[in-house]
Amino acid sequence: MNARSVRAGLIGAAALGLFYALVVGGVGGLAHLGQQAASDWPWLLAILAGFGTQIALFEELRRRRRLHSGMKAAAGTGVGASAIGMVACCAHYVADLAPIIGISGAAVFLTDYRIPIMAIGIAINLFGVLVAARRLRRMPAEVKA
Repeated sequence: MNARSVRAGLIGAAALGLFYALVVGGVGGLAHLGQQAASDWPWLLAILAGFGTQIALFEELRRRRRLHSGMKAAAGTGVGASAIGMVACCAHYVADLAPIIGISGAAVFLTDYRIPIMAIGIAINLFGVLVAARRLRRMPAEVKA
């Protein structure tokens, strides 16, 4: 894996962390953000690490695919898993926004089930990482001249 792929993963994880801080802190204030992050830090860390890892792996897949134009390494399954994982793991943040947009029932549901939703998101992120890692193992890193 090259430095550009690692950098993309770090930027992706940081962007997701910033999104979390803006949504939770923007709706509930800095005190609420601190409380939420303190209570959910293991989940947040796993989600951020999984998302960043997926971004790095997919960036590396794209780089290798460009280097090996004859190889067809479609990352569709992994991309799909990543998208579903991010929706699942971030769905509980809608609970903070739901009362503002007038869907309080959804806020109650998402708040009650935020831990299972985050666990599902982590599991799907793990699946995406495994799919991408398997494809990277099958694709050579360097072009032989």
